[in-house]
Amino acid sequence: MSSGERCVEVGPIQWMVVPVLVLAFCTPSDGAADARPADRGAPGATLKASVQQAEEGDRVTLTARIKSPATARRATLLRREVSVFGDASWKPAKSVKVRGQSKVAFGIVAAGPNADRYRVSVTYAGQRAAVTSKPISLIVWSWIALADYRAYYSTSGVGNYQVEINGQQYAGWGALSRSGSWEARFTPGRKCKAFSGVLGLHDTSDDGSSGRIGFTADDTRIYDSPSLTPGMDMRVEVPLATPYRFGIQLLDTSPEGLNGRPVIGDPALLCTGVSGQ
Repeated sequence: MSSGERCVEVGPIQWMVVPVLVLAFCTPSDGAADARPADRGAPGATLKASVQQAEEGDRVTLTARIKSPATARRATLLRREVSVFGDASWKPAKSVKVRGQSKVAFGIVAAGPNADRYRVSVTYAGQRAAVTSKPISLIVWSWIALADYRAYYSTSGVGNYQVEINGQQYAGWGALSRSGSWEARFTPGRKCKAFSGVLGLHDTSDDGSSGRIGFTADDTRIYDSPSLTPGMDMRVEVPLATPYRFGIQLLDTSPEGLNGRPVIGDPALLCTGVSGQ
């Protein structure tokens, strides 16, 4: 018998003059009286994501671990949504029957902006109120057009406009004039981890012309393109170590008498935690 238990002895008992073993009945002390068997099967749920960070559009699995699955009826995934007025609420995203399973998986698509928040709500037999898990957050990285960033410094003759590279039109950025060198610098503010775009010369460049495009991060050179000529289109994705500053340099390297216009189609930064996104 454990400490704190009270025992009452009954006996000796005689039946037909045959001695019977002495029996002892033990009852739990007052301190353990509240440990009812039902408490060991308390309802509840936890939620976990297959990854903690994702790009917008990536598929992610959220797994709910269900307590007391035998009495659980339905699990509902809730997503936190914020209205245009700034009001936040939890909206049902998906719902499934538990069917005695201790784990239930939900497939979702990372949407952002910046972060997705989810929790799971479980209903149980014999209980009117559902049990809801603690929320989890999924960091979401999104491609933001370079046009959404204002350059804190730029030379003349460069800007955002519709560019044509190898016969394809893009929302682009680059040289406005047909000869020279150009530069612009932006402030992603340590919130961006990659830059992407289609490098080339604008289709109005002279045959036989050439150019180059380079990138800097916090004044360190991180990329230089090969020589670009008319008819080339080169899609690149350059990783960034979340720099404070990001710079683009364009250079016309054409032979004497020829002019080239280096441009970038669909330039974008992969960012998270950006205000207004």
